Amino acid sequence: MLRLNRFIPALIGCAVLFGGVFVAFAQDGSYTVVTGDSLDKVGAIYDVQPACLAKANNIGLGDLLKPGQVLTISFDCPLYDGVDNITTPREVNKNVSEGLGQGGGGGATSTPYQVQRGDSLDSIGQTLNVSVVSLQQANALEAGAILQPGQEITIPAGAPPFGQVPASTNTSGDAGQGGGGAPAASTTSAPDLKNGDATYVVQYQDTLDSIGAQYEVKVLCLVSENKIADQTKIYPGQTLSIKTSCPRYDGFDFVINPREGS
Repeated sequence: MLRLNRFIPALIGCAVLFGGVFVAFAQDGSYTVVTGDSLDKVGAIYDVQPACLAKANNIGLGDLLKPGQVLTISFDCPLYDGVDNITTPREVNKNVSEGLGQGGGGGATSTPYQVQRGDSLDSIGQTLNVSVVSLQQANALEAGAILQPGQEITIPAGAPPFGQVPASTNTSGDAGQGGGGAPAASTTSAPDLKNGDATYVVQYQDTLDSIGAQYEVKVLCLVSENKIADQTKIYPGQTLSIKTSCPRYDGFDFVINPREGS
């Protein structure tokens, strides 16, 4: 019992010490250097980029730290980008999904997202169920762009779900598989739609025949109404007008939405 009592003060002291570290992490924004510390090590403790730590404290990235030196920890800094083990990973995108659309896609307003280690446009698109092409357009990024931890990108309002492409007038066919390319913004006027007419944004693997079957509209009428020069060439992001004045679909595909009336 006597031996156990000797350890109790030490255990209490450790609890107070660690408690102080956690309070400093959450509230104080400062850290007191101990022997063996470096900017990289401190950055890994707080999940803060060492270069940003150096800048926030007006010191060089390679400067030696002195025990007792007090560092400012700025949580505006990007995430840690070194190779050390991160003690307490920061949660920076906790509420992002709350602003997104029901059933996938962007919400009513654009939402900021801070890039995490290992993120790519494709992984972000899959995780948030948002179109990769829309992410590229909203952030002026090329296909395969390398994202940096801490980089802030925009989840655009009204974006389609993952795997789909937004409306565009790009007819070069370079939208890319899985969200490559960045289709140009639409420059044409809205189609002249009457009651019951609709528009459709071409997706990957669509054909005029499959679209005609989907809306029960004759393919040749789709070609004519949309002034398509080559009916074998339509592109992801291309917007087609679907006119109820067109004759019914006369192909061999399954009609998904039979039109009412004779």
